[in-house]
Amino acid sequence: MRPRLFIVLLLTMAAAAGAQGIRVTIDRNEATIQDQLVLQVTVEGSQNAVPRLPDLSPFQLRSAGQSSQFSRAGGRTTLAITYNYALLPKQTGTFTVGAATVEIDGRTYSSRPFQVRILEASAEPRESQDIFVTARVSNESPYVGEQVIYTWRLYRRVQIADAQLQPIEFEGFLVEDLGEVREYQTTSGGREFLVSELRKALFPQEEGALTLPPTTLQCQVLVQRRGRSLFDDFFGRGAAEARVLRTPAIEVNVRPRPAAPAGYSGLVGDFAVRGEISKRQLQVGESATWRLTVSGSGNVQSIAEPPLPPLDAFKVYDDKPASSIDRAGGELEGSRTFTKALVPLAAGELTVPAVRLTYFNAKTGSYRTAATAPITLAVSPSDDEEELRLTESVAPTTGKVAVRMLADDILPLYKDLDAVAAPPFGHRAGAPWLAALLAPPLLYLGLVFVERRRRHLEVNVGLVRRRAALKRALGALGKIDGAAAASRVLREYVGDKAGLEGSALTPAEAAAELRRRGVGEETVRRVRERLEALEAAQYGGGLAAAGTEALAGDLKALLKELEREIRA
Repeated sequence: MRPRLFIVLLLTMAAAAGAQGIRVTIDRNEATIQDQLVLQVTVEGSQNAVPRLPDLSPFQLRSAGQSSQFSRAGGRTTLAITYNYALLPKQTGTFTVGAATVEIDGRTYSSRPFQVRILEASAEPRESQDIFVTARVSNESPYVGEQVIYTWRLYRRVQIADAQLQPIEFEGFLVEDLGEVREYQTTSGGREFLVSELRKALFPQEEGALTLPPTTLQCQVLVQRRGRSLFDDFFGRGAAEARVLRTPAIEVNVRPRPAAPAGYSGLVGDFAVRGEISKRQLQVGESATWRLTVSGSGNVQSIAEPPLPPLDAFKVYDDKPASSIDRAGGELEGSRTFTKALVPLAAGELTVPAVRLTYFNAKTGSYRTAATAPITLAVSPSDDEEELRLTESVAPTTGKVAVRMLADDILPLYKDLDAVAAPPFGHRAGAPWLAALLAPPLLYLGLVFVERRRRHLEVNVGLVRRRAALKRALGALGKIDGAAAASRVLREYVGDKAGLEGSALTPAEAAAELRRRGVGEETVRRVRERLEALEAAQYGGGLAAAGTEALAGDLKALLKELEREIRA
């Protein structure tokens, strides 16, 4: 008997001989909202049965891998798989964790329920703690569209690792980042702290009460512990403790703006408009560059071109506007420049009228108007008398107008047939002309054939991929060397059937694709649970050779069941 097969049979007999069931433990039953709890779910008697967890909605659940145990005592052999989870409390209170269940050999086993009490964070002043977080806004009662600076800070006097700040959702606001995370030292409560600061510019889009949700930071804190000897203390014995830091929610009461006047630009903040021209003395037909710049602080991302006054004395050519936004300061600032080429149509003293910009100043609670100064140009007649027209009016009066020719460079018109040379359809030139006439339709037919062939091959490629999915997956099962490879085989099989990139599918996406192809709900559930278990196993202990072979056998049966249901 081969050694690997012998080990598989040994594990199978051991699982049958040992105890079967499920056990759930937690590292502590009382903690604060800033603590992280460790939940362990141990399945005994099977290495393939996946446990079903109870309702854990008061906590944020994160997989922490799994491990295997194989023991023999008193003539009995026990095989157990332990699934590890990190629980992050979302709220305070006393919660009952219900029973976890698992099905082994057709029988369902359940764990015992237990209670967990979550308390408020320590009531001691923040400055006396070694690590804490804060969040605040620059204005809790802004106007609609007004810039509000949100500042989040992490204060610490200890070493941390694996810090993860959960994404912050600012519903009802437009959000702009203000630079990268800043780090500096400061003194608070007479103690020095290292500070990490994150700032964002928020622009409320609707009036009324809006809530900025709490922020959550997960990290490992290095805590110094006294050793058993002076030698241990000298080398600084320490242990990492999981910590969850939260800021409270922030209520923002957004006020409506007063009724807007005509021509309001939509800008809220403090803005200015400036106009400049490249030259003030030019000739008719010569162009001058006119630059109109709107700059300020506020919702600068919404800067649009101000309404322009009539420019009837000029021919106007627009250029692409240029924008600049500064995120490094205390608030969002920026500018946008609109460039135009002005070509005067007549000589004399011409004026570029003032341009006005109406915006809402949140500090004063009123609308203001900024304007450029008028620009006067001295336009002289053109030195070049030739104009870009072929005719001009001799007597510009109403009714019929006499016309004088300015140029005589148009070729005469030919009206007789002898102006067209006879085509060379002689007996020698006939073949080339015939080939030239037939080339376009033949080329068109060739392109149609190539396109149809390409589409046909695309269809066939997908068909071949679907038909070969099972064979490819079964061939890959013999080469798996761990949970990651096994997960990839199952996901790529689903991808081949769905015409997608299987390696990028999540367990939920794979389950959705199988439902679209008529797979039963029970089989879909098995596939999803298997993918989730394999995903969790990637962060736990590796599989032994016997475990890998048993896993391959289980996946083989699951793949064949999928193939049967998809074909049906």
